[in-house]
Amino acid sequence: MDYNLHATPQIGKGAQQTYLEHCITLNFEIDLLIAWIHIVKVALQWRSFTEATGRFIDFVLSVSSCFKIVFKLLKANINLNLIKMDFGEDMESNVDFHIKDEAKRMLKEIELVKKNVENSELYAGMCLDLKQNKTIQKHFFRLLGYHSHAQVVIYGLGSTEYSFSSQFQLAVVLLLRRDFPNWIGNIEIYDPCMSTADIIFFEKLGLEVLTNDENCKRRAQRPTMFYMPNPCWYLIGNLLGANWSSSCLNKIFVLTNSFSYTLTNTPRCRTVLETVLRLERILDFTTEVDIGTSDNQTYANLFSGFAWHFFDVDPNNDIDKPGCYWLDMQRHLEEEFLENMKSDMNSEDFAEIWGNNRGARRLRCNNIPPPPGWIKLNIYGIGRKGNQPGRYSGIFQDEKGKCFDMYRGDIDVEDNVIAGLDALRIGLAGCMEGRPNAQKLIVESDNVILVHYVNGLPEPNDTAMRWLGEIFDMLQRIACAVYHIYEEANEAARGLALNGKCPNSA
Repeated sequence: MDYNLHATPQIGKGAQQTYLEHCITLNFEIDLLIAWIHIVKVALQWRSFTEATGRFIDFVLSVSSCFKIVFKLLKANINLNLIKMDFGEDMESNVDFHIKDEAKRMLKEIELVKKNVENSELYAGMCLDLKQNKTIQKHFFRLLGYHSHAQVVIYGLGSTEYSFSSQFQLAVVLLLRRDFPNWIGNIEIYDPCMSTADIIFFEKLGLEVLTNDENCKRRAQRPTMFYMPNPCWYLIGNLLGANWSSSCLNKIFVLTNSFSYTLTNTPRCRTVLETVLRLERILDFTTEVDIGTSDNQTYANLFSGFAWHFFDVDPNNDIDKPGCYWLDMQRHLEEEFLENMKSDMNSEDFAEIWGNNRGARRLRCNNIPPPPGWIKLNIYGIGRKGNQPGRYSGIFQDEKGKCFDMYRGDIDVEDNVIAGLDALRIGLAGCMEGRPNAQKLIVESDNVILVHYVNGLPEPNDTAMRWLGEIFDMLQRIACAVYHIYEEANEAARGLALNGKCPNSA
């Protein structure tokens, strides 16, 4: 072992050990000298020596004792420096050694963890299911077909260097490989949290470490087991999306948190919407086999809700029909819109939503009446072009889709956005005066920049802000949702502005 003795930097590493040995030898010689002096002192006492001689002998003994203490301190100081080095005080000068040493120690730890898992009720139950559960055996037989083994891919394990939980979760798949070599083949692993020591550790265990982050989007080409101990919700959606066809889904099985439980407890927010929609659609074709945990709190925490997931999708099913997922998404967006309209959100809340979300296509392409309790205002504005003055218009609709009020006018501006903002300002001012009496107002415009400005994205220019200041003040007094539609859905307001004509319904 290399030592770095900070207390004695002037001597080399090899000399340091020799120095320590000399100190020990010299300490022994001083002990011997003190013993001989005591013998001489006792012998002289029998022959009655002078008082001066006695004082001299006591002085020699005191000096010898001091030397003994000094050498003990030197020895202790050297040993303390050696101990400090053992704890890695100088890690920066030999990083590779310490990383490799961590990996070696983790290899010892995983053997102990495997023994613990092997003797657990959790693993005993898993083994029993794999050997005797008819449902699992039926799916394995179907999955493997003419293949001898299933590929195993581990996602979402975390770092075994920094987490004992990850070590326990890894031990499960290592034991399965040992105990069921007839169907478990090569094991690949990736996690963005992997450290250098983790990579060395995994390779020593015979795992193939992936160098690219697949983001859980591996498309199965052969029977594949995906083991995902700690997946983020959206990663489940990524895995299903990458294999969203009957041919791929029928090749994979997944050991992870129960899909049923995940669907029940996943919020329907944008970041995990794909996961929610895919889980809703795939559950009808999924067989879940729950993995029971014991009363042991460790295993209950680490593996609660775990289940095997097998998929059996009829090739004639339209699950992989082009556009199927897109239609599911559109239906969800429409449902989300209606739920928002039933809420007690204010104009600022709606601005936050519509400032980021485009909404469902059907709402953008078609003239759809507002939900019950709401009034809709379609606005249009076009700037001055040559001899043609700028124009604006607005049409109010009730929940039955009937036009019950409208307005139009000219405006001396070139910017279409400013013309449209004036149309909005006039419509809101009418609502403030009770013409109409609208407490909940939907505003539709085919000018996407206007919608961005009103919803706070991006920052408006100075000219637009002169109109927006008054508009924002009025929006604080009613619940108003402003969103973008396509031109074909805004034909009535456009026709009113340009031609002065408007049909009965917008």
